[in-house]
Amino acid sequence: MTPNRHRGRSGWVGFTFLGLSLLLALGTLFLAMTDRSLADLTDLELFQNDDDPPDNVATLNNLTPVATPTPEPDPLPEVDPDIELTARSAFMIHPASDTVLFEQEALLPLQPASTAKIFTALVVLDYASPEEVFEVAESDVVDPVAESAMGLEAGDRVTVHDLLVGLMLPSGNDAANTLSRTIGARIDGAEDESNEDRFIREMNEIAVEMGLEDTTLRHAAGHDHEEQRVTAREMAIAAAAVLESPSLSTIVAMHRANIKVGGPNARVLTVDNTNELLVHEDIYGIKTGTTVEAGECLIVASRHGDTTIVTVILGSDDRYGDARTLLDLPEPPEPEDNDEPDPEHTEPVDEPAENAQSG
Repeated sequence: MTPNRHRGRSGWVGFTFLGLSLLLALGTLFLAMTDRSLADLTDLELFQNDDDPPDNVATLNNLTPVATPTPEPDPLPEVDPDIELTARSAFMIHPASDTVLFEQEALLPLQPASTAKIFTALVVLDYASPEEVFEVAESDVVDPVAESAMGLEAGDRVTVHDLLVGLMLPSGNDAANTLSRTIGARIDGAEDESNEDRFIREMNEIAVEMGLEDTTLRHAAGHDHEEQRVTAREMAIAAAAVLESPSLSTIVAMHRANIKVGGPNARVLTVDNTNELLVHEDIYGIKTGTTVEAGECLIVASRHGDTTIVTVILGSDDRYGDARTLLDLPEPPEPEDNDEPDPEHTEPVDEPAENAQSG
């Protein structure tokens, strides 16, 4: 049987024609899409001549991001300038805007008590890393009945970070002694100048660098001294410097901390923050202090929206009451009466020394 060659040839021609038709259709579609793409690019002025009029401006505007309006900051609290406080001096400021919210004898020179330890902490960070380990000397140890202490013993080995925790939370004078003695040895000075004196000189130099003209410091722990003076306004500046330090701002916000102590009597010390206002969620620091001459002192950092307010109270008879008045905080609840007798001391407790230092 002879094959039908004409039928095969005509089938091949048919398929060729169909393929060409399909290619033509796809080409037309491609050109249409390309024209649209070029038009879009023209809208974005990438292919637009300077002499051509701008087309599709509405499309360009739709593609341009619109700036989100900056939110208005929360209004700062208003404090009655005539409120009555027990403090001899008080100062309340919004550091971010340098807005003074309240002041009462803010330039009066007074004793700082343990609030001076914020300068101690600032010096420490200039000369030591938090991971370093310092050893406690016999001369660093204090009587916890007479002075505030974190509970150090001679021979203890503690990190600088944990010494700062003991300095700022329970206001440990033993921590202040250990830090000032050890770091003082790293500070240049005369041969007859003690390590502690070198450290105190550095505390005053930091105050000068901050522009604090009415601040004179004489003790790393803040003991009363006839030549030692601060003002509430200048203590607010120093407190703002503490808040700018990530490590110190974290420490002063702690309610409680466990401190690992190495050495011959390895143990864990639990220390509590002396600031009673930390029960309020918007309070997160900074330092307390009390001596006979200084009275009750308090430096408070409080959140107000997304910003911070610093309040300084010096020479008070009721520092927490004064702070609640200024910050409009509620009074603490009355303690519950559980009808249990007060715990008895198994040993007599001596009265604190006249110059006792506490938080």
